[in-house]
Amino acid sequence: MKRSILFFTLVIFLGSCQSEVCKCADQWYDMTQALKKADAENKPIDDILKKYDEPIKKCKDLDAKMTAQEKEEMIVELRTCSSYQKLKGTAQ
Repeated sequence: MKRSILFFTLVIFLGSCQSEVCKCADQWYDMTQALKKADAENKPIDDILKKYDEPIKKCKDLDAKMTAQEKEEMIVELRTCSSYQKLKGTAQ
């Protein structure tokens, strides 16, 4: 019984961890939504761009030192992220 509880807790914990790839997808999604909202309300976007500047730079460099195989694996992982699915849905 204790093993079952431990295993279940471990699965929940690991499932709640978010990869860097999905964190980047979240940043992109949040930024695009904020930019769309600002555009719809005719508000300046400078503050939004400034807010997301550093996180987006990190995301752009995420694959800088990856091999071609690692990049392919990253893309596969990206496609599983909820934010990617949302972005994909809004692009259609």
